[in-house]
Amino acid sequence: MTSHRRQADRHNRRIGRRLAFIAGLAIAVIAASCGIAFAYWGSQGSGTGSAATGTMTIHVDAIQGTDVNGASLVPGGSGDVIVRVTNPNSFSVHVTAISGNGAPTASNLCTPTGVTFTSPTDYSAAAFTMTAGQTTLFRLVGAAGMSLSSASSCQGATFTIPVSVTVQK
Repeated sequence: MTSHRRQADRHNRRIGRRLAFIAGLAIAVIAASCGIAFAYWGSQGSGTGSAATGTMTIHVDAIQGTDVNGASLVPGGSGDVIVRVTNPNSFSVHVTAISGNGAPTASNLCTPTGVTFTSPTDYSAAAFTMTAGQTTLFRLVGAAGMSLSSASSCQGATFTIPVSVTVQK
């Protein structure tokens, strides 16, 4: 019986060693995983970056003169606007939009002018590219309107209309 007991003891020790080895291995795997997770979630970093913006300058003048038929702006009517755009840059720009940028003023300083500027709804006609140093004149048909509340002295005056022209390089 002693030999049977010795065999059982050896067998139990082997099982104990195996269990201890497996338990130790499991603890090592768990500890390594926790370390990796901590390193992943606890990491911090820093860096630098930079960006720059530029300014493209263009010059714009817009006046309301006569319409395509040669008629002056009158209360209740509309007229054409002549826009002159100059690209003083050393690179080409692409005009993409035109919009009003303030109140129109009359050449004879009449008030109230009642003059409004209507931006083009279809920019495809107004979209074009300007080379460096180029000046372009174009006509926006019917872009100026005069209300019926305009002063009588404003009839037939020439109006300066501030506009913004959006360009892209």
